[in-house]
Amino acid sequence: MAFRPKIISQIPKLSRIGLRRMSNNNYKKLEDQFVKPDLDDRSYRYIQLPNDLKALLIHDSKADKSAAALDVNIGAFEDPEDLPGLAHFCEHLLFMGSEKYPDENEYSSYLSKHGGASNAYTGSQNTNYYFEVNHEHLLGALDRFAGFFTCPLFNRDSTDKEIKAVDSENKKNLQSDLWRLYQLDKSLTNAEHPYHKFSTGNFITLHEIPTSKGIDVRKELLKFYKNSYSANLMKLCVVGREDLDTLSNWACSFFQDVPNTGRSVPEYRSRMLDERSLQKVIHAKSVKDLKKLEITFSAPDMDLEWESKPQHILSHLVGHEGSGSLLAHLKDKCWANELSAGGHSVSRGNAFFSVDIDLTDLGLKHYEDVTHVIFQYLEMLRLKLPEQWIYLELEDIARATFKFKQKSSAASTVSSLAKQLEKEYIPVKYILSTELLRKYDADLLMKYLHSLTPENSRIVLASNEMETNSKERWYGTQYRVTDFTPYLLKKIRNPGLNPSLHLPRPNEFIATNFQVDRIEGVVPLEEPLLLKDDKVSKLWYKKDDRFWQPRGYIYVSFKLPHTQASIVNSMLSTLYVQLINDYIKDLQYDAACANLHLSFVKTNQGLDITLSGFNDKLTILLTRFLEGLKSFKPEKNRFQIFKDKCIRQLTNQLYEVPYLQIFSVYSSLINERTWFVEEKLEVLKKLTFEQLVAYVPTIYEEMFFEAFVHGNMKYEEAIEVDSLVQILIPNDIRNFQAKNGRLRSYFLPQGETYRYETKLQDSQNLNSCIQHVTQLEAYSEEISAKASLFSQMIHEPCFDTLRTKEQLGYVVFSSSLNNHGTANIRILVQSEHTTPFLEWRIESFLQSFGEVLESMSDKDFEGHKDALCKSLTQKYKNMKEESSRYAAAIYLGDYNFTHRQRKSELVSQLTKEEMREFYHNSIVGPNSSKLVIHLQSQVKNDKLDESNLDATKYPAGESITDVGEFKSRLFLAPVRQPSKKFEVHTPRL
Repeated sequence: MAFRPKIISQIPKLSRIGLRRMSNNNYKKLEDQFVKPDLDDRSYRYIQLPNDLKALLIHDSKADKSAAALDVNIGAFEDPEDLPGLAHFCEHLLFMGSEKYPDENEYSSYLSKHGGASNAYTGSQNTNYYFEVNHEHLLGALDRFAGFFTCPLFNRDSTDKEIKAVDSENKKNLQSDLWRLYQLDKSLTNAEHPYHKFSTGNFITLHEIPTSKGIDVRKELLKFYKNSYSANLMKLCVVGREDLDTLSNWACSFFQDVPNTGRSVPEYRSRMLDERSLQKVIHAKSVKDLKKLEITFSAPDMDLEWESKPQHILSHLVGHEGSGSLLAHLKDKCWANELSAGGHSVSRGNAFFSVDIDLTDLGLKHYEDVTHVIFQYLEMLRLKLPEQWIYLELEDIARATFKFKQKSSAASTVSSLAKQLEKEYIPVKYILSTELLRKYDADLLMKYLHSLTPENSRIVLASNEMETNSKERWYGTQYRVTDFTPYLLKKIRNPGLNPSLHLPRPNEFIATNFQVDRIEGVVPLEEPLLLKDDKVSKLWYKKDDRFWQPRGYIYVSFKLPHTQASIVNSMLSTLYVQLINDYIKDLQYDAACANLHLSFVKTNQGLDITLSGFNDKLTILLTRFLEGLKSFKPEKNRFQIFKDKCIRQLTNQLYEVPYLQIFSVYSSLINERTWFVEEKLEVLKKLTFEQLVAYVPTIYEEMFFEAFVHGNMKYEEAIEVDSLVQILIPNDIRNFQAKNGRLRSYFLPQGETYRYETKLQDSQNLNSCIQHVTQLEAYSEEISAKASLFSQMIHEPCFDTLRTKEQLGYVVFSSSLNNHGTANIRILVQSEHTTPFLEWRIESFLQSFGEVLESMSDKDFEGHKDALCKSLTQKYKNMKEESSRYAAAIYLGDYNFTHRQRKSELVSQLTKEEMREFYHNSIVGPNSSKLVIHLQSQVKNDKLDESNLDATKYPAGESITDVGEFKSRLFLAPVRQPSKKFEVHTPRL
């Protein structure tokens, strides 16, 4: 389900009866002792309400955001066969008002006005609802949220509208290979098990078919809700600043009236993958240029073995990417580029283990040989396992990860815990620590491994050139099913051993030193220190003084002017980065297994390295990586494989859902040295290996870099990082302008509107997309503050008007948008409607918002300011969040490390009159400047009524037909300037 918009109204005054009920403690305490991470300062209580609903309450005295989630242990598997999508439809409808709060927009409005947001999803066996809100407003949010489960309205008008919303959500996914292949896999399983069902639903399943059969969907919905939403099947989780007694009383007061019908948790005893489903090859035709092999085994259900996790151990081994691994061998054979593996439980007694491989062109031709190698690897494991040291490694990693686990967002915390609580076979005191490995069970591991046989397997082979003879019902995916060939069966039943395959070596990156020298009473610095600033580099450093964790973060941003100087250099840089990541895959994977994360990416300024994780081995990892960069020599066969892969990736970008494509189009129009996907493809196809060989030695010429070291790391280690990176400098020639070589955006002429129209590459996609951007002026903190407040004010009304009321489409989004030197407001809509119609509706919304602004009370205006300021000044939840924010300021070059606090101060001073003036001058006035992008479907939809559209007015503005000519007429905006002058810091010895 779409992320609901953020928003508020006043907390209602509770009646005397309400106040009396709030103080009752008519609940049973089940647990208050939990296994927690070392630095978890929250307290927990698990209770049972009189109606058997169980709740986990979390007291967090420092929480900026409070949150709640409720998980119902009923999902799409309970859809009636003749009403696919009913559970998902029910999830949508619960947002649309309750007896106490009948306005269908009340819940989302309240959250948005108080810095909050909400969401929900329907799973196979659960439905999960959650929200977060500024901590002071938890009571009012819980009051509204509880109505979903005590007294929902299911109004007829809302029912009809949300059927269209569900249909739009489904249509968003119709051309998505992820959804298409998932549903195809489901459709070809045992029809006696509910896994085969179509769980999203659409207009046909929820309106046309039921109507033709005389079925009243609303009545069926009410019946489903009454039968399924029983209190004993619900788990609530709430986190707030209030003490546990208060939270417990609130939970009891608001949720004890949820009806308890005593319904038991559904069980599905049929075998999901029966004999008719196994030993088959499903040849599927993809929309994108995929080359994918997935082998799925019907495996034992290991959910009850949560302490030993045999499927986790096996996925670690099969998915390994280092020397001797399955992937390493397939890469040597030029058959594959990527591999993942994992086990998953579908329902009690039904589970599978899958190996998913991204094939090369050659690998697709040799898919039976690839399958043979998989079984050779499994055969090697059967002979070599069990090895307790592998379990102990994973146990150590899991223990360290849990011991030093940091907080995540309030919403994700409550949502995941509410779902976890459904696993009542896990003692609730361990619910925070389920990722730990607690028991070594060699026999169970071997039993699991021995179940992965040819007889228990099937294969999905996907490509856009597959021969097919059938069509899947819901997504129209073309496919063909064949039996395993005699040749394949013979090879995989007796796979033999492959000398290239062996167990991974012990992992050198597992941390052993977790020493942290904590200093009490320290006031955390808000900015890193500048340790060095010369012609070669800048070095920033911040010792962790906030979280006291044994973690580190190293960020290195290379300013390499010629990597983005031309489209040829840009594409050669893309290939270089992909080849480097392929070259150091072994190193990267070992590090990742030990929770050390290494990223090497291309940027619009050059290249970036980011490392994070336990600091014990972080500089060792950086050293090894830089040595790899230094020693790298391109190989012709890998060049061709990654050139083909990169061509596929770029081609596939043109087949993404429209709303994911449109920002790239916008960026190519508004930024210098930025190119369209089609232009990149044309150049990439012509690049040669010889060009890459000639280019690689020049990459680090004229290099300037900025490094940032943060965490449990010493000053001397920061200096070491700077000196280590300097091994890449090829000569002593310097480009003194390199440090300022940042990308810039173009200014649109004041008062002008431009439009860019283009057709979607995917001729079958029903949806168009429009991005309506109002360019404000050159970026400054002042204009950014106004844009952010305006975005806060229109966020919920935009969603409510265009998505809920006008039903334009499932994807509706608005935000402020800062480019490389300009500030902007954008509204994006993906819809079956034509883009001129969408432009009209967006313009109408913006025009009508003036009335909202004029009539907005001082209290509501101050509420919007308060919500935004509190969101801007939230405390850091974890070290990664703090590090990333500092790194972003370094990358932008403004070094505005406290920009959120500064923006909050500016927002707090804005007046309603200033915002009215901003609206009339910059948004709707004659001086407003706009760039509207129309990404248009090739499918004509004659069923939609657009008769009121004035075709003489929309599409508006001057059409951009020659992008180069358009850019050549525009001025460039200045890049952001440093917020202040930083002096080089010399530490006291």
